Amino acid sequence: MDLNQRLNMLSELGSKIAEKEEEFVKALAEDLGQAMKVTKAEIALASKHLTTMEEDVPHLQDREPYGVVAMVLPYDAPTVMFARWVGAALLGGNRVKVSFSSQTPNTNRIMAEICKPYHPWIETITDMDNRDFGLKCVEDPEVRVFFISGSGMVGRVYESAADLFDKVIYAGPVGMPPLLLFSGADVDKAASFAARRAFLNGGQYCTTIKRVLVNRKIAEPFIARFLEETKKIKVGDPLDPETDYGPIKVERTRALFERAFNRIIGTTLTGGPPEGEWIMPTVVLARSIPDTEVFGPFVAIKVVGMDDAIVMDAYNSRFPLIAYAFGKPPLGGKGRLEATYGKVYWEPDFLYMSPREPFGGRRESGWVLERKKYCLKRHGGALNYVKELTRPREA
Repeated sequence: MDLNQRLNMLSELGSKIAEKEEEFVKALAEDLGQAMKVTKAEIALASKHLTTMEEDVPHLQDREPYGVVAMVLPYDAPTVMFARWVGAALLGGNRVKVSFSSQTPNTNRIMAEICKPYHPWIETITDMDNRDFGLKCVEDPEVRVFFISGSGMVGRVYESAADLFDKVIYAGPVGMPPLLLFSGADVDKAASFAARRAFLNGGQYCTTIKRVLVNRKIAEPFIARFLEETKKIKVGDPLDPETDYGPIKVERTRALFERAFNRIIGTTLTGGPPEGEWIMPTVVLARSIPDTEVFGPFVAIKVVGMDDAIVMDAYNSRFPLIAYAFGKPPLGGKGRLEATYGKVYWEPDFLYMSPREPFGGRRESGWVLERKKYCLKRHGGALNYVKELTRPREA
């Protein structure tokens, strides 16, 4: 299939995902409790990305496909993750084997139906446990690239098998993505962004804010404004178009939330422990914040004495995936943070991230192991998906 045919296939996939919007709304509400407004935004992002992939064609220069790319997609933003990873793999001329999360069975059926006409370019796996699928990929010599997300233990399992592939891409635990507020930060702007970004989809994205490190000079006005903005978040029926997020149906999300809530020592300013599947936006003023993982609608705020200490606190994370910052960092702070995190957004003002945005973690939050002649090389940081799923053309 030549490039124009692949672009047409991708555009058709994007259009078909858009056509199934109402089905996805109902499916994700049933699977995850996901709010209608979130699903519609995700569908728009996924569809637009797939129908505009000609923008990514320049990344294919002097590159060629690996052959077969296999992937296990997570339960958060399944249509966007499909567009991001499957779109890049297909554009590069690869065939794709894709397995979806067991948390989204209704959504998976819709995706399998959409993809069926494009077999063998896309093979969707809906009748196999992801662990069994991963084992089959390890044993299948045709699979040259494998993408997986999950716990540190998952990462270690596939790291040990990396020599059987040309490349393994691992998206690991996200920890607690920080918002850094230096002494000169615009409090109103930061508070508005923080509430929208922290509680988007009930905090069930790996990029949502989970902790705030704020200089004590602006802590009091920031906390007051942040709590005002948090009160605007509407929790309720996921099929109500005004709802920001619905019930937290995934048990793993609730377990991570409760573990973090119980470990952090401090004062609960709003929200609290889950009541069944319902968790209200929760904010804790913490004396210290453990370097742990949390998912769901949770933010821990720590007041820090100096801007240099904010940088040091952020630097020490084992999971430097993404960070957001307002105000001018201390001398050397900007470079140090950007060298540590996969991505740092300065003075951000957005709600959803583009699927085309380079993205990826460092340290324990993610890595790539790639075969280079007779050894494996590791790298991390923000990834260009099209380049990662193709390789330099042999002379």
